[in-house]
Amino acid sequence: MLSEKEIMNYAFKDILFHEEVLAKKYAELQKEVTDPHQIQKKFQGLEMAARTRYNVLSQKMNGLGIV
Repeated sequence: MLSEKEIMNYAFKDILFHEEVLAKKYAELQKEVTDPHQIQKKFQGLEMAARTRYNVLSQKMNGLGIV
């Protein structure tokens, strides 16, 4: 049976992985868009939000001693 810390460790790492995937996906989609003003800005905003969530999660993990 997993300890509470092991469960949190796994959960945080899983969320962190998905945020990084989203940020990369938004960055790539941003490059493929032909409307340079509207859609690219939306993808840029989504990428920035994913990176912000990634950084917040990383800081929480460090505070909890999750490596």
